[in-house]
Amino acid sequence: MNEFKVIPHKGIGPVDLGMTREQVRAVLGAPSHEDAAREKWGISFPAKDYVLNNAFQVSYDSEMNVEFIEAGSDPAFEVTIDGVPVHSSSPETVLAAIREHAEPDKSDDEYPTNQLFPDLELSLFREHGERDRFDAIGISVRGYRDDD
Repeated sequence: MNEFKVIPHKGIGPVDLGMTREQVRAVLGAPSHEDAAREKWGISFPAKDYVLNNAFQVSYDSEMNVEFIEAGSDPAFEVTIDGVPVHSSSPETVLAAIREHAEPDKSDDEYPTNQLFPDLELSLFREHGERDRFDAIGISVRGYRDDD
């Protein structure tokens, strides 16, 4: 199994923030699905590639450089942050590792189920409740959420 290390402000596994779409596809292969940039309901949606059974998603800015990376759970790879497996560890263990570096935004509407760490440009998502393990982790370029 491949280990995909999360390094805030840098990347996840073989994909770094700022890489071009061509560079991403060179390391991950052709996507199983891709979305073109579009606008719907007055919301801008970025171009996005889905790879590794759609568990790894890469979003691109208008110049087709990586601006957001999200990693879900898949048997082909294990996502870690500071050596802690994100999807198989308890939420408390994952949060303790991240809180060594930054605190979550407790004013966020989805806190504590989902957690955003603005200083790291890192987010943790789970589909259900705050006691469940995290379903996905994402990192973005600095300023990605400034328009939120």
